[in-house]
Amino acid sequence: MSDKKLSLNGKVVSAPLANIAGSAYRAMALRYGAAIAYSEMISVDGLVRGNRRTLDMLRLREGEKPVCFQIFGHDPKMIYDAARIVAGTGCDMIDINFGCPAKKVVRNLSGAALMNDLELAEKLITAVVTAVDIPVSVKFRSGWNRESMSFIEFGKMAEACGASYLVLHPRTRASGFKGKSDWSKLKLLKESVGIDVIGSGDISTPEEAGRMIDETGCDYVMIGRAAMGAPWIFQRIDHYLRTGDDPGEPPLDQKIEIMLEFCRLMIDDFGERAACLKLRKHLAWFTRGWHNVTRIRPLMFSVENYRDIEKILYNYLNDLEKVA
Repeated sequence: MSDKKLSLNGKVVSAPLANIAGSAYRAMALRYGAAIAYSEMISVDGLVRGNRRTLDMLRLREGEKPVCFQIFGHDPKMIYDAARIVAGTGCDMIDINFGCPAKKVVRNLSGAALMNDLELAEKLITAVVTAVDIPVSVKFRSGWNRESMSFIEFGKMAEACGASYLVLHPRTRASGFKGKSDWSKLKLLKESVGIDVIGSGDISTPEEAGRMIDETGCDYVMIGRAAMGAPWIFQRIDHYLRTGDDPGEPPLDQKIEIMLEFCRLMIDDFGERAACLKLRKHLAWFTRGWHNVTRIRPLMFSVENYRDIEKILYNYLNDLEKVA
C-alpha cells in the first residue's frame, strides 16, 4: 500500500473531462470549491514524441493547485517516460486512465480496453508509480461488460502496485454513459481495499453527493458533467458536505461575472479569437435554463471577441431588470 497521500481541503473532485478540463476550467473549479482538479486525458505517445499540442496540455497557471494530470497509453516504457515529463511540471498527482470507453481510445488498447488485460495494466501502474515521487491515482470502470465485472480485482491490483487513490465510475465500458451508474459497486470496492476511493457517476446535486458518501463509504466524490457551465457546484457540494445545508445557486448577476471571469482565463490561454471559438459551447452550458435564453443563443454562437460576450450578457441582464 502506498504512503503517498495529498492533504486535500474538502471531498469534492473536479473530473477529467475530455476537451474541456484545460487550465482555465481547472482554475475555475479550484476557485469555486474543488479540492483537486483533474486534467483532460493526455496522450502518453504525444508527450514522449514531443507533440506541441500535447505538451501545451501540461500548462499550469500560477496558483492552479492542487492539480492531477491524467495520462493514457499502453506501453510501459513510454508511460514511464511520460510520467517523468508530467511530474516535471510541478503537478500534485498523476492519474492513469483505464476508463475511457471511446472507440478510438479502446482501439489503441488504451482506456477501458486495459480492463481486459490486467497483466498489462499492472505493468503500466507499476511503471508510473516507479517513475514519480508524487501520488498516483487510477480511474477505471466496473468492467468491460456485465459478464466481466473486474473492478474489485482491478482495484486490489492497483493498490498492490502502489496507487494512492482509486477512482471508480460504476458503469461498464459497454454501457458508456447510458443508464444509471451502480453505486453499490463503489461500496464493494471501498470494502475491498485499504486506500481512498473517489466515487464518480450521476452526481448533479449536493444531496446526491452526500447520499453517495453515505451509501458507499467512498472518501471523495467526483463531479463531471454537472459542473459544465456551473463551477459553483463544487462550492455548493462542499458546503453541503460540511454543514448539511445547500446554499443554492448564485444570483444571475453573479453567474454572469463568473462566466466573464472564465472567458478572461480562456483568452489568456488561447488568445481572443481562438478562445471565443472554444467558448461558444461553454456559453451554451452556462446559460442552460435561463429565462427566454433562446433569443441570445444565436448571438453567443457568433461571438468573436470578449466585448461581444460582455455586451450580450449585460444587455440580457438589463432587459430582465426592466421587465422586473
